[in-house]
Amino acid sequence: MKTNWRAAMAATVLSVALIGSSVPAMADDAPAAAVVSSASYSLNESMSAVVKSVSVNRTSGGLQIGALVGLTNNTGAMARVPDYEVRVKTTEGTVYTLQASSANARSLMAQESAELTYMVTVDRPTDAEISELSFVEVDEYTYPKTEKVLLNVPVTSSVWYGTKGELTDPSANIAWGETFSLPSSSSPLRYTPVEMSKQNDANGYSYLITVLADNQGTGTETVPDFRLDGKTADKTYAGKRVEQEPVTLAAGEKKYVHFSVTLDQDVSLQSLLLMTTEAFVPAGGASSAQGAAGAGAGSAAGGAAAGSAAGASAQTQPGFDVARLIIAAPTPSSPSNTAGDYTIGSPIAVDPLNHLIDSKTEVSLVELHMHENEGEGFKSVVAKFKISNKSDMTVATPAFQTELVGGDGSSYAGTRQSTTAAELMPNLGYVVSYSFMIPASESGETMTMKLLDNVTAAPYSSTIANFNVAVQKDTDDSLMSFYPFNVKLDDWTLSAFTNTAAGGQGLTYSYKLKLWLTVNRLEDVVVDQNFSKFKVELVDSAGRSLGSQTVPFTGDNKLVSGEQTIDLSNIKTDQVSSPITVKLYESIDTPNGEATRLVKTLVQP
Repeated sequence: MKTNWRAAMAATVLSVALIGSSVPAMADDAPAAAVVSSASYSLNESMSAVVKSVSVNRTSGGLQIGALVGLTNNTGAMARVPDYEVRVKTTEGTVYTLQASSANARSLMAQESAELTYMVTVDRPTDAEISELSFVEVDEYTYPKTEKVLLNVPVTSSVWYGTKGELTDPSANIAWGETFSLPSSSSPLRYTPVEMSKQNDANGYSYLITVLADNQGTGTETVPDFRLDGKTADKTYAGKRVEQEPVTLAAGEKKYVHFSVTLDQDVSLQSLLLMTTEAFVPAGGASSAQGAAGAGAGSAAGGAAAGSAAGASAQTQPGFDVARLIIAAPTPSSPSNTAGDYTIGSPIAVDPLNHLIDSKTEVSLVELHMHENEGEGFKSVVAKFKISNKSDMTVATPAFQTELVGGDGSSYAGTRQSTTAAELMPNLGYVVSYSFMIPASESGETMTMKLLDNVTAAPYSSTIANFNVAVQKDTDDSLMSFYPFNVKLDDWTLSAFTNTAAGGQGLTYSYKLKLWLTVNRLEDVVVDQNFSKFKVELVDSAGRSLGSQTVPFTGDNKLVSGEQTIDLSNIKTDQVSSPITVKLYESIDTPNGEATRLVKTLVQP
């Protein structure tokens, strides 16, 4: 048999970003790690033992009982792993002998440690509560054979009962956001749950859980293979790790590990179970070996049951699951991370551990305006972000996504403009717009903006920044803001003309609007053809639109300083009700149609 190594594991769960998290990586101020340890016992003159876990699970083959035992060679020479029997005793007095995995270590080098697995499956209709685990030396060469109990270890509070989904050991139940290490592990890796968000994907409703792993050791460490399961009041949902490749951390390094749990609709998780699967390789003659294990049990009834059922299932059992920790899920009323207030135009505090926006790329929210969509039954919010390359080399434009959370907690996904520049030039800023479709009832006074990474943990999205912000209010002064453009209205005139329609059939109206403007543009900020436009609309006193025209800020026929003439011709109506009102808008094309923001109203004298 060969040594079955296992690195220490630790789990984490991400804090439910129901309102938004400041930056998840801000776990530097987390409390000291909770360490769940098991007592070590002297087994013989050279070996010490620790019972790391005991598991009782219901399977299709019967009641599965497994144990993970750690052995340490305390001598200065190689020592053989003794062939002691490992037995468990139930609270009712029944004893079951567990079969050793054929992959268990046969010997240990000086000062070496290894983990050994033992398991039996019993054809028992009722559950069993385990009170102790014992190591028994059996001398088969005497008649009758003699037995000597070398060690009894009480395990009442540390058994994992899969059917109950509970760990009774108080130290194995931790709060959300608490830093911890894997029980009975010497690994320097520490874990902190930092975010948990509910998402909807092709598989249904899922929770994405983000755990911060921190290597506090002096060497490179690999995050062990564990998963996070989700638990509700009456059901457990299997989870999985999102990263397919091993996560390795250098000394002092921090990285995120992501887990997903897919569950039924409208289900809220109460807790997360940090699960490991302990490998078990049955002996060659699985049926006879398991039968012997059952027959060796202290109870005739228990032994016979073990012998009959275990042989049929041993060859198909990959091992047994054990819950190491239970982590309380965050609640909407007490989110693990709260968003801070934000000032428009200031750099956004982005999680330094994110993989999308590097430290030399600065992101700012420069405008957040609510746009009306008359007759459509909803409003649009348009957010403009300035992305600045502060380095001396070209970098890729970060493809972050956005989400806007309303005052009632409802989340609205942002839609990025259809095309963007692939790269950012050094010392330049680039404006990217996102649009959000929101209910007409939303005031926009208390909102949370999130920046999301939907690449690292694809197909799920994780939060890399969030902050509280309110939509901006427009003031009816002469200066109009269309970041990075400022437009000042110096003067205007509106002239009306009547014309006889073709064939002498009625009259048509034409209007010529002259605007004297001063257009200023911020330096070193780039926009493209997807940028918003300047829109002019004429409305009569009855509220009827007489016509409109849009003027781009870039390209041909763009808005410029000086006199700008807007011609609106061939307006057919029986009667024009004066006075005429001129409305000036910012117009932006979104996937849901045109969205307009009224920036100024001019009324004809």
